[in-house]
Amino acid sequence: MPLRKAAPNARAVLTIEGACARPTGFSLHDLQTVHDYYQVPDVSKIDERLTGKAVRLRKLIDMVGPDFHCKYLTVHSEDGAYSICLPLEDTSRSALVIYEVKKGTPLGREQGGPVRFVIPYHPDKCTSVKGAVRMVVSEEPGPDSRPSDPVEHEKLHAAQASKKA
Repeated sequence: MPLRKAAPNARAVLTIEGACARPTGFSLHDLQTVHDYYQVPDVSKIDERLTGKAVRLRKLIDMVGPDFHCKYLTVHSEDGAYSICLPLEDTSRSALVIYEVKKGTPLGREQGGPVRFVIPYHPDKCTSVKGAVRMVVSEEPGPDSRPSDPVEHEKLHAAQASKKA
């Protein structure tokens, strides 16, 4: 299946493309105007470790119309240095895209913006992608830069914790 790219959109903060009918570049306005049913006005009500306003990924995935055989979602960071690949069906049910710190204030880069991909209460903190700007739906797994070795994984988290201290 060929990769379908979204049309260029200078205001897009998140692009979802790949094996889908309607690859789309979503602007901040697009995310804010998704129907209220799919909005999460206070993410801390779902996961107290998180803050901000989000939209449920399920709606965004439905909007792009993934092909029937799509099984994977790959999320890429803005700098291109980090990506994760997860099962599409399970991920789209619970994942959120945080786009505001508080009403009307976009998520800044220091908070992981312009948008941040999160799965509340996921045991692997590496599934959170700060600066998520591109998602690709596909039939085959995409690149995943998370450490696969448990020891390396722990080293990564220890290094991140020491940076915060």
